[in-house]
Amino acid sequence: MSTSPDLQIERLPDLTDPILILAWEGWNDAGESASTAAQYLIQQHGTGPFASIDPEEFYDFTEARPMARYHRGERIIVWPRTEFVHLRARPGARRDIVVGLGIEPHYRWRRYLAAMSELVDVIGAKLVLSMGAVASGAPHTRPVHVSGSANNSQLAERYNMHPSRFEGPSGIVGVFHDHCRRRDVGGVSLWASVPHYLPGITNPVGAQALLRVVGDMTDLRLDLEPLDRAIQRFHAQLEEALSENPELREYVARLEAAAPEPAAPEAQSQGGAADLPSADALIEDLENFLRGRQESDN
Repeated sequence: MSTSPDLQIERLPDLTDPILILAWEGWNDAGESASTAAQYLIQQHGTGPFASIDPEEFYDFTEARPMARYHRGERIIVWPRTEFVHLRARPGARRDIVVGLGIEPHYRWRRYLAAMSELVDVIGAKLVLSMGAVASGAPHTRPVHVSGSANNSQLAERYNMHPSRFEGPSGIVGVFHDHCRRRDVGGVSLWASVPHYLPGITNPVGAQALLRVVGDMTDLRLDLEPLDRAIQRFHAQLEEALSENPELREYVARLEAAAPEPAAPEAQSQGGAADLPSADALIEDLENFLRGRQESDN
């Protein structure tokens, strides 16, 4: 079913005018918000992976290590492949949804794009919707802002967005959307702006914000209550950390007072946190505190 040496298709679902929703872990995934949102969609509605991109040509396995797991009493190795999952459609849905989740490749991006393109062609997707998350100067006490851009003028008008005009280093999201544009495949890129002082901690607030927009743009009806509970725990842990660290509490208060307007998504996605106030020591303390709390909850 596939001519690409890297794309493996186990079975092809019966799809109607599908939308392909994508998220990549890595540079485009501050606070793991985008990958968390994709995992949530798969856990809530997924029917199991039907296709994947083999990792061998694309990853440094000392950076994206395979994981040992126990399954039915047997130890197995899970490789960091990009997987594609068909979501269960609700009755009366006009379009099917396929979710792709992987890690931003380290090597051979053009070869990776060829495998992605074949997947798009095989399933017949005319619209690609990517989720990303970027570090911003907004404090965690403010709602997460989600902005978007489109890769053609028709989609920009439909969703009241704009084509990206960014110039500079790009992640896999920007490269893939440009690749889609050149092949006349429509693409919308969504970006959640999460606090820059929480870059290495899973941020369910950013994930929920992305999912709300995805739900509005598709036929998906999402039950976000489990994420609501995760957000309550997340904020409780943050408040505990702030109560024990006056310097961090003052730092967040300064961000609240500044209350910057959200930057354009393409500017944020290329490392916009570099111009934000430095608080490296405070960030390390906070990350260590929250990571310990999250590990104890698991």
